[in-house]
Amino acid sequence: MPIIAELKTIYPSLIISDPEETDHSDAYAWYLTPSMDTIGILKEETEARDTELLSVFLTPAPVGLPTETERETAWNDFLKGSQDQLPIQWPIQYRFVFFSIANLPEDKESFQEAFQSLFPRRMPIIWETNGEGFIIEEIHEKNQEPLSFQGIVDVLMSDFYTNIQFYISEFSDDIPSSPSIYKWADYCHTIAMKYRIGVAVTYKEVMPYLFIEAIPEHQWEHIHRSIFQDIKKDKDLLQTIKVFLQSGSNATLAAKTLYMHRNSLQYRVDKFIEKTGIDVKQFEGAMITYLALLTLDQ
Repeated sequence: MPIIAELKTIYPSLIISDPEETDHSDAYAWYLTPSMDTIGILKEETEARDTELLSVFLTPAPVGLPTETERETAWNDFLKGSQDQLPIQWPIQYRFVFFSIANLPEDKESFQEAFQSLFPRRMPIIWETNGEGFIIEEIHEKNQEPLSFQGIVDVLMSDFYTNIQFYISEFSDDIPSSPSIYKWADYCHTIAMKYRIGVAVTYKEVMPYLFIEAIPEHQWEHIHRSIFQDIKKDKDLLQTIKVFLQSGSNATLAAKTLYMHRNSLQYRVDKFIEKTGIDVKQFEGAMITYLALLTLDQ
């Protein structure tokens, strides 16, 4: 039995959207099937558990979103391989800024305009679903300043009462390679979301997690055992070492962050070295310990 017919027996309200239809009722939750049909199920007919289950084998459909501009369509087609070259004026540089929004406001046009108002000029915004997409931050002038996305998070959260997270890629001037750079940035965004790194994460902050992701989970179990077997239950010590390493091994800065005396922090660092045999004051020891600490609670 086709998937739509099966779902229809569970959700009698299920409807199929015409490909040309643009007006999708907010009373329905909209999904794309594996065969790319757009279907709607009355929200009142589903529960939170149903929504999670449906999302496993259906993709939330990007309905009711702002219409793409010609420039947005050109970028999207080029990045996804629908055309061989970018038929618009190239920027000097560009970077991809992926966003994920919880509880997207119903007035999506106003939300997008609020997005755009934060930039010095209109930027392409590509929506992938109702809550996710990416911005192409284009630099067209040599003195154009890149945007600070930490500030944007604060503004949008206060204005729209919603949570938003960003992943910000590096800048590039290589337009022909932008499709592969886009795919890499998309992967990095997935890693940033998986490890909940922060609300405005840059490619630099994701780098350690890329190494973590490359090692199978069962191998991390052995790494944790070999490094932390004698101190795994000492949460205060582990947190102290993590902050010490995040502070660039600066004992004064780490002590200030942890609200403790510098001598107390130094005592804990020496205790860690004695218990593990790993000198976190040296680069090699600091590197392997920091990566292991990042994965300890995952």
